[in-house]
Amino acid sequence: MVERSRRGKGKHRRQQKLLGSHARCWLWGRNLIRETLAAARWPILELYLSEKLPPDEIDQAQSAAERMGIRARIEGHHVLERLGKTSEHQGFLAKMGPFPYAPAGELLSRATERPLYLILDQIHDPYNFGAMLRSAAAFAVDGVFVRATRQAPVTSQVARSSAGAVNRVAIVQADDLVELARALRARRVNVVGAVETADLELTACNFRQSTAIVIGNEGTGICPELRDCCDVRVRIPIEGCVGSLNAAAAAAVFFFEVRRQRQCV
Repeated sequence: MVERSRRGKGKHRRQQKLLGSHARCWLWGRNLIRETLAAARWPILELYLSEKLPPDEIDQAQSAAERMGIRARIEGHHVLERLGKTSEHQGFLAKMGPFPYAPAGELLSRATERPLYLILDQIHDPYNFGAMLRSAAAFAVDGVFVRATRQAPVTSQVARSSAGAVNRVAIVQADDLVELARALRARRVNVVGAVETADLELTACNFRQSTAIVIGNEGTGICPELRDCCDVRVRIPIEGCVGSLNAAAAAAVFFFEVRRQRQCV
């Protein structure tokens, strides 16, 4: 009986999927964990709170955890440091399951009158990726599409760089971004590629209509097949000694221009 019980427990542990390896499945930080608890989208497998936290913060976190069906564990500060291998946890540490990417059909079916999408082609830097998600949340982007391969996935680094915005923006993994762009064009969504050598400047492009902005790889830009599928290619005018912006900064500039034009209507 004892042996069978142990095998059962071992089987249960093997079925518990993690965000990454044991060393990469941890999220930490007060704002990030509280945002993740509030959104209640991303499965939290284990939640640890420092006994040094104020009682009201512990109570709020425990209540949010209970709504997600998990029990928060109150531990010494050093326990959180040992588990997460960080001294920057601010009293909040969570072991995460796989990130819940949104289904493409579901995202497209709930499109607003003039949706704004972001398509990312082979973004490898998790900090760039996270910063773009943060900007997408700030400018109310309706959804972000990323490649299923050759693309930084949502990791703890991405989550921290996004300041928790991974919980507020719908992120879709697409097997084929070219097919996606064609499907968006069929829905009368204007697909706009960010290309630094384009003739058309950003402010001359019409963003008042439904739009999908395509941002390419940090080094090589948008792949040729996807670039050819764009309705229009535009560039951000640069006047200083730097020839181009990084992907995250470019995305933020694009989002601001969309907001500026749509507010002027």
